[in-house]
Amino acid sequence: MKRKITIRNDFFSYFKYFFRILKDKFLISIFLSIGVSFLDGIGMAMFMPLIQSVSDDGQSVSFSSAALGKLHYFTDGLENMGINLNLYSILVVLIILFTLKGVFRFFQQYYQVKMCQFYMKTVQVDLTNHILNLSYEGFLTFDAGKIQNSLTTEVNRMRNGIMHYLTSFQSIIMLLTYMLLAYLANWKFALLVSLGAVISNVVFKRVFRLTKSASNSLSKKGNQFNSYILQAVHYFKYLKSTNYFSHYSKKLKTTIEETEFLNKKIGLYQSITSSVREPVLIIVVSLVILMQVTFFGSGLSTIMLSLLLFYRALIYLLSLQASWQSFIQNIGAFESVNSTLSHMKTLEEVNTGTKTFSFNHKIQLRNVTLQYGKKVILNDITLNIDINKTIALIGESGSGKTTLANLIATLLKPTKGDILFDNNPATLYDLKTYRNKIGYISQEPVIFNDTIYNNIAFWQEISPENMANFWKVAKLTHLEDFIKSLKDKENTRLGDNGILISGGQKQRISIARELYKNVELLILDEATSSLDSETESIIQKNIDTLHGNFTIVIIAHRLSTIKNADVIYLIEKGKIVDSGSFNELIEHSTKFKRMVELQEF
Repeated sequence: MKRKITIRNDFFSYFKYFFRILKDKFLISIFLSIGVSFLDGIGMAMFMPLIQSVSDDGQSVSFSSAALGKLHYFTDGLENMGINLNLYSILVVLIILFTLKGVFRFFQQYYQVKMCQFYMKTVQVDLTNHILNLSYEGFLTFDAGKIQNSLTTEVNRMRNGIMHYLTSFQSIIMLLTYMLLAYLANWKFALLVSLGAVISNVVFKRVFRLTKSASNSLSKKGNQFNSYILQAVHYFKYLKSTNYFSHYSKKLKTTIEETEFLNKKIGLYQSITSSVREPVLIIVVSLVILMQVTFFGSGLSTIMLSLLLFYRALIYLLSLQASWQSFIQNIGAFESVNSTLSHMKTLEEVNTGTKTFSFNHKIQLRNVTLQYGKKVILNDITLNIDINKTIALIGESGSGKTTLANLIATLLKPTKGDILFDNNPATLYDLKTYRNKIGYISQEPVIFNDTIYNNIAFWQEISPENMANFWKVAKLTHLEDFIKSLKDKENTRLGDNGILISGGQKQRISIARELYKNVELLILDEATSSLDSETESIIQKNIDTLHGNFTIVIIAHRLSTIKNADVIYLIEKGKIVDSGSFNELIEHSTKFKRMVELQEF
């Protein structure tokens, strides 16, 4: 897909733009449009020999070449094929021509729907992949509302824009066709058009109901998709640091596929009603003519004006004006989405490592400095995270604790210094394989608007093995009794952001999710700071249970969560000013001792 629009605001410039993107699909759509116009023009021109046949009382038709102009070659061809032109044969030809036109229109419109849905899906998947590849630093500078708007509203406007452009193209072809036949036309044909519309609405009442039902389903699916997008944007840091985004993006793409199916379904119904309406109208008109001539003895002279085609030319002129205006109203979406894609491209994460991460010994930060512009956030940090050990990062707000955790999760890259995995530079490793081993538990628990099972198992299929793992981690995090007490057990829905459960339950579900994932490194960023003392005590027991079995990094203000840590790092203004166990710091750190005495945690 092209990333940038550099075209003038005229019909043929847009033609070249769409052709560059859709290529043969666009040409096929144009071919079908020309086929519809040709069959429509020839079919309507056949009304002239039809009128003549009635004036000759239904016998063989004789008329001058001037009556049809160049179109007499068509009638000559029919006669050369042995078709004797009379009332009955002409009516049969008319029905065949307009039925063929209906077939062409069906394939034309349904193909256009599929083509536009293909374009829409391509853009949405492209945007989703760009979000997946967006660096955390890039995400922090990006307008999240623009991401959501591009994936939903703007992409829909792009689809509408293409449809309006194709409608404009069809209107131009039809308008040119009927302008050539204008000397044969008469605006009173509108009366029969109205009659045909009424009959079509009666015939296709069932189709309209199906279309309405599919449209309602599409609206619900659209709401679901927007909900997933909002959650993906809101929880980007968590999904990125744990590499869950690669799995979550599959869910987004599945919803895109389901939305595409519903749109194609609606397009199918619309194609049926649009393509069959006119053949039905022609059949009705033919039956009326037969009834008037056969049973009532009327001549066509009384309805001749309403069979002429000038009014159809006027209809397509108005259609062209309306569709082109609608296209122009949507063209801003193309600029917006392409601009978003281009901007995301410049903010992609660099992940050139190929080595699969395996945690065997330790993670090291060696002389790491991080700064934004001239502002130094972390200054010459050196620390070790040994396997299955628990370290704690403490300090005042703004001291750099969370930033340091972001470095450990490789969400940020140091300005200076090195991050090492088992004495190897982190840049040698595929970051996704490293993040697959990370569990991230923040102060605000990440709870998705879905069931308890899907929140913990992260939409893994329900199987005996997965269920066994689910109940294992539920027991480990003291959730088993709570889940079994619920009416729907593990299928209980938690509501938006877990609104239906308590803060402690949300936090335990977050921990259970990471244990289900079988992580090796747990990062707890103020995981208990917003909880009451009783709930905090329960969570602390969960953490103590994990001590020695997982490598844990705890960011905390409350000392109750770090008493059992193997090493505590005291951070002040971006520097490590002291380190040691809880008891060691009490002995030799005046700052830490003061924090304990004042309970500044």
